[in-house]
Amino acid sequence: MSTDHFRQAHFTYDEVSDSIRCPAGQTLNPSGIHTRNRAIRYRTPACGSCPIKSKCTPGAQRTIHRLVDQSALDRMEERIHTNPSLMTIRRCTVEHPFGTIKRMSGGGRFLTRGLRAVKAEAALSIPAFNILHAANTVRGAG
Repeated sequence: MSTDHFRQAHFTYDEVSDSIRCPAGQTLNPSGIHTRNRAIRYRTPACGSCPIKSKCTPGAQRTIHRLVDQSALDRMEERIHTNPSLMTIRRCTVEHPFGTIKRMSGGGRFLTRGLRAVKAEAALSIPAFNILHAANTVRGAG
């Protein structure tokens, strides 16, 4: 999309009505779901007669996509902005396991190809890490 047009940040989501308000004040309602990327498509028929359409889209109609889980992501982002120290805690608890799994897998590259196979490989790596971590904990305590 061109920088001459409104960005998605210029549109306001209303959680109560599950609609999006455009800069011209029109309401975009859900018009379908993209199952592959888990996003809801919002549109309005008012684009055809909109006086600021040229600032919004070069197409016939403006479409806004919102992730199905976007409200959870928004809440998480708000918590992080409110308390930046949460990122320090995250680094301490999450980055170590991922670094260890990356080291165990020989540099972090997956051996398989395709999303399904990579998901399966990752799903096996996590229990392997947990078993290794548990064995090291027991060995260190005994």
